[in-house]
Amino acid sequence: MPAPSGRLLPACLLAAAAALALSGCSSSGDTADNDKGEPPVSGIKKITATAGLAFPLDSYERSDTETSQLDRAQNVLVERCMKRYGFAYDAPDPLAPTRSQPNAKVFGLVDARTAARYGYAEPPRSSGIPQKKPAPQLGATGQQVLAGPDKKHAKGGGSTAKVPMSLADSRTRKSGFVVNGKDVPIGGCSREAFLELYAPKADAVDVMYVFNLRAESESRALSDSRVKEVTKAWSGCMAKAGYTTSDPASVSRDLGIMDDARNSTKAIAAAKADVRCKTEVNYSGIRYAVQSAYQKRLIDKSAETLELLKKQSQERLRRAAELTA
Repeated sequence: MPAPSGRLLPACLLAAAAALALSGCSSSGDTADNDKGEPPVSGIKKITATAGLAFPLDSYERSDTETSQLDRAQNVLVERCMKRYGFAYDAPDPLAPTRSQPNAKVFGLVDARTAARYGYAEPPRSSGIPQKKPAPQLGATGQQVLAGPDKKHAKGGGSTAKVPMSLADSRTRKSGFVVNGKDVPIGGCSREAFLELYAPKADAVDVMYVFNLRAESESRALSDSRVKEVTKAWSGCMAKAGYTTSDPASVSRDLGIMDDARNSTKAIAAAKADVRCKTEVNYSGIRYAVQSAYQKRLIDKSAETLELLKKQSQERLRRAAELTA
């Protein structure tokens, strides 16, 4: 997902934070490293709002509603696993669907009304469906069952450093940490539940696959001569307005507008100039055209894996529907 600045987080960092990706930091796999030419673009449109903007890779992404259903299903599997070891674990409900328009800030701040009202601050969001209370605090053993035994407790060669990549893989390995006469899975019930839903077999496509393609398309677009040119034009426009900044993703930082000052009078004035300059040079229109072109190229090169991903996504949703019925 886009970071608040509008730029994607590095795939490796997100994978590490989630600690659930099938492989921590992988490349897109099917793409050719030596494919460095700039793809042609045509019919560049004037874009002044990016909320709801559709990218070629969007069709391979889950909707908020689907993500919420998968999260609930995963919770069911975690609770079942914990019960095997004698723990009545009540997993916290996942966040309700945000109902926000996708890609609203994919290129940073572009909406004039938002800039005039909030500056660089995030507009308030509805809390959605209230979450139930967090699950009761687990003791040391319960935590080991939930998250997996650490190196101190893993005696059979298993450790949190070598987590299984599929449920089939998990079934063939032991952690050496036994609770109630049963070996706790490497990675615990959380990992087992994830694998059961997302990677029951070894051929499962990495859940980060599309994200990595997105990150690659963005990286290539930012290095593209056409994007560099429009970024330079935007920077020149900002300079004329009295603001020294060279990157639309770091305007508030460049101008020293941080934290609580993001919706100050100074921030609002800068945000309005930022949006005005993006509109003047058609920054969003050119970024969209170029980035979409790179995504289409990556889709062509990754067609086989993406087709498999679509099939596996349908299977996961069917399984999730069964678990949450």
